[in-house]
Amino acid sequence: MPSATAAAKKKPAKTAAHARTVASVACGQFLTGQALLDDMETYRKKVAATPASARDFLTRLGVMTPKGKAKKLIRG
Repeated sequence: MPSATAAAKKKPAKTAAHARTVASVACGQFLTGQALLDDMETYRKKVAATPASARDFLTRLGVMTPKGKAKKLIRG
């Protein structure tokens, strides 16, 4: 049976890798190639994890109202 410290050691490594990715993007560098695809897939999984997170994303995007109704985007 793995110890609690073994599980704790795995999580910071992932967090540290994510911090490096965020830091490199924040410094004006952009992800390219497979690193960009991996980052996009990770974000998609985070957004689609629950209905609430999906609604929050769509609200921040501006296509849904805070009450959950679709916004009319094209006026004519």
